[in-house]
Amino acid sequence: PEGIRAVEAQGFMVVDEDGDYTTPLVDDAECAYAYTEEGITFCAIEKAFREGKTTFRKPISCHLYPIRLMNFSNGTVGLNYHRWSICEPARQCGKRLGIPVYKALREPIIRRFGEEFYKALETAEQLLKNQ
Repeated sequence: PEGIRAVEAQGFMVVDEDGDYTTPLVDDAECAYAYTEEGITFCAIEKAFREGKTTFRKPISCHLYPIRLMNFSNGTVGLNYHRWSICEPARQCGKRLGIPVYKALREPIIRRFGEEFYKALETAEQLLKNQ
């Protein structure tokens, strides 16, 4: 209900202060497309995509979250981990199961950067473990 009202008021997508398209927010906090089932937050856009109800996939910035991308003036892209309280249950679960954030985000990382980049992350993890 609140998400629907946010979309009706703000539109399907909004332009942020950087000029980027983003999803509308409920009270400048949660995404209007977020919903919760059994204590787990999901994306309505991604659910519709996975169920074949739309060919539109959620924006890559959402798919990668809690990794945020930063574009540098030299053309490179930085990846930053955004620690936010809303993700704490997932972070604790990953910690308990020994799953690093990058492994939990395998699909969106490959979607954005490709398989070779993901394999380089795996190699970097192994090198760090062997030090």
